[in-house]
Amino acid sequence: AASGLSSAALVAVINTALSPEAAYPELLPWAFGALVAVMALTRIGSSVLVLRLGQGAVFQLRLHLSRVILRAPLRQLQELGAARLMAHLTEDINAITEAFTLIPTLCIEGVIVAACLGYLAWLSGPLAAGVLGFAVVGVLFFRFADSKGIAAFKAARQHDDALYAHFRALTEGTKELKIHRPRREAFFHAVLEPTARACRRHYTHGVSLYVIAGNLANALFYVALGLILFVVPEWGLYSPDTLRGYTLTILYMMMPLTGVLDGLPILGQASVSLDKLEGLSQSLQTDAAPTAGRPASVPSRAGVRVQLSGVTHRYRRENEEGDFALGPVDLVLAPGEITFLIGGNGSGKTTLAMILLGLYIPEAGSVTLNGKSIDDSNREHYRQHFSVVFSDFFLFDRLLGLPQRGLDAQARGYLEKLRLDRSVGIVDGEFSTISLSQGQRKRLALLTAYLEDRPVYVFDEWASDQDPVFRKVFYTVLLPELRARGKTVLVITHDDGYFGVADRCIKLEFGRIVDDASRVERFVDAQLAS
Repeated sequence: AASGLSSAALVAVINTALSPEAAYPELLPWAFGALVAVMALTRIGSSVLVLRLGQGAVFQLRLHLSRVILRAPLRQLQELGAARLMAHLTEDINAITEAFTLIPTLCIEGVIVAACLGYLAWLSGPLAAGVLGFAVVGVLFFRFADSKGIAAFKAARQHDDALYAHFRALTEGTKELKIHRPRREAFFHAVLEPTARACRRHYTHGVSLYVIAGNLANALFYVALGLILFVVPEWGLYSPDTLRGYTLTILYMMMPLTGVLDGLPILGQASVSLDKLEGLSQSLQTDAAPTAGRPASVPSRAGVRVQLSGVTHRYRRENEEGDFALGPVDLVLAPGEITFLIGGNGSGKTTLAMILLGLYIPEAGSVTLNGKSIDDSNREHYRQHFSVVFSDFFLFDRLLGLPQRGLDAQARGYLEKLRLDRSVGIVDGEFSTISLSQGQRKRLALLTAYLEDRPVYVFDEWASDQDPVFRKVFYTVLLPELRARGKTVLVITHDDGYFGVADRCIKLEFGRIVDDASRVERFVDAQLAS
């Protein structure tokens, strides 16, 4: 406010200095210099303050959105899709950040315009009413542009979600696109280009509406200025000092007014992004949180017994009719036991593992840990008993959430054991590289699981990317070591040549367990068959 008022007062001083009948002309240079200093200092102070507040709000928004995503159920995030989440985390956050960065300037320029209008009213109320009438017409132009522009921005933002999905296909499907030219051409011309063109069309339409309204509003002020210069003097109702003050003031406030008008499209896009983020926050449910006072990690590394009783789960599979139903499933996993989960693709192995891990919630049945039933109040604590390497795992470039004391030494020992010591180093818990082959990356993920040292280990097709030598090491050395340490081990696998390593083999077909045989039972069956 002080910056805007000092700017308007500066115009008044200039207008007074130009008048041949100015009172106290010897004080005007001092007043001019003081107002310039006040205007500069207040602009700096207010800009820095508002900028800090705005960036603080953006910082909190980023953390809030990250917390919302981290707390949401896995199934809901999978249905939403990685592309839409990335659009929220990048496109929407960037639009809001740009708006917050602009707010300090808009606030100052808005106060300048308001102060100038106040000065015009002080010079002459009737003339100020006439200028205000032109301003009202300009506002009506902007109300129309704003309603249509926001609709265009919303349409563009919907296409942004699709565009991010195409970008993901572009980056993750590079090999498939390069190897097949017709596919590559079709993807670019029939998929990517039309979506990008739609984004451009809607954004251009929205911004154009604001530009047209802004220029019309500017033209209206120039019309008002022309009337004051060429028509109002003919009336003989106002002094030359008043008309000169109006002329100077309108000319002075044209630049900040233009700045305000130019910033409105950015605010419009930010408004659409805020609505998108609010919709995301409301649509995502909150996953089970840790019970108050319950530790986040498992204090004991002792073996645990996990039991599933009558568990069922149903979900819709993409591009297929009907729902997939898992269960009812009865399953017990005991410490010091290796269990293989086998079955064809689409039989429900990974879904069953997700329920076991507490990442999917069964519609019916119960999950217990050492006899204690798992529900929303303790599901987060239950999950902390598992170390897992997913088939579509993500590899972090550093060891997170582990005690730092002696961590590097332990990690180096496992690097050597997993035959990665020549490819990867570790300093302060950070790997020297994760740009490795898929098999090596899986070994690095296994290293992380080893260091977590939790009671239950789950491996989803871990050996599928390993060479024959290390695949044998995994089944005949690493898994028996985990069993000897009293760990509960579940392995999803198709490697029938190593089924003899397992204490139990459980076979799934169409979401149901059709075979659950121990090693002894399999040996007896083999003898009888021979």
